[in-house]
Amino acid sequence: MMNDLAYAIQRLSNDEFWLYFIGACLAAMASLYFYFRFLWRYRIMQDTPTSLIRSAAQGYNEFEGSAKMLPGEPIIAPLTKLHCVWYQYKVEEKQSHYVRGRSRTSWHLYESGVSDGVFALQGRTGKAIVDPDDAEVVHSVSDSWYGSTPYPSAGPRGFSSRAFAIGRRYRYSEKRIHEGDGLYVLGDFKSFTEVELPSENESLAAILSSWKRDPQALLNRFDENRDGNIDSDEWEKAVLIAKSQLTEASVKQTQARIDNVIEKPSDSRKPFLISTQDEAELTRNFQYKSYASLFLFFALGAAALCLFNVRF
Repeated sequence: MMNDLAYAIQRLSNDEFWLYFIGACLAAMASLYFYFRFLWRYRIMQDTPTSLIRSAAQGYNEFEGSAKMLPGEPIIAPLTKLHCVWYQYKVEEKQSHYVRGRSRTSWHLYESGVSDGVFALQGRTGKAIVDPDDAEVVHSVSDSWYGSTPYPSAGPRGFSSRAFAIGRRYRYSEKRIHEGDGLYVLGDFKSFTEVELPSENESLAAILSSWKRDPQALLNRFDENRDGNIDSDEWEKAVLIAKSQLTEASVKQTQARIDNVIEKPSDSRKPFLISTQDEAELTRNFQYKSYASLFLFFALGAAALCLFNVRF
């Protein structure tokens, strides 16, 4: 068998030999690159402790929690029209062409896109906004189906399902993360200052001023002796009620406010990861991928050396 392989290599034309040799070398170098890339992610996840949002230090951290939508305009996946917190989609068109007199069919990119809308990470001790720009995302749901128009008329479970791929001209792919999915996020954590709010005295004055603008309602509410005037004792009681109302509003505002954001690290060497896989599973995947990449590097490198030695 080895003799047959050596004979086949010797019979290759110069163009074919250098094509295979350079291809093997490039693939080996790519494998080595991915080995270090996956190993770096594995190591940095191992060395970064999981933080709580409430007590996290500013800077590079990892967090665990669940995905939540933020109030306002919803994020809607463009192909399935489903509500989600993140999506990535791709539409490919089937094209036919001739190579050396033979008809070949291949898929070419027609349109693609990725969500840049922010969402929230709900942890055990708080909530943080996640800005997914430039993040490596491990999704929870992936759909692929076929249709005859550039934009699907039905979802992946409709009549354009994969089972009816024959004769279809377009292939649709969509990946999503939905609200409630468990999340692991590794990125830069920053606390930001809210827009400056009125001071407590300013807010108290605003409440009392609003009450004074309706004298009859003020009398009905606080004129206990019904003499048609608000005396000092009655006004003091009104101020106490206004302060109590202000405190309740402040507590509700604090509970609803999000003061933190997780985004792409300023240090480009550090990865920005958003994953629906938990830390243990994600770490294990990076470790296995690094092993596989290292194996491919040695295998392809040996193949390139073998090609060169047999030829020369």
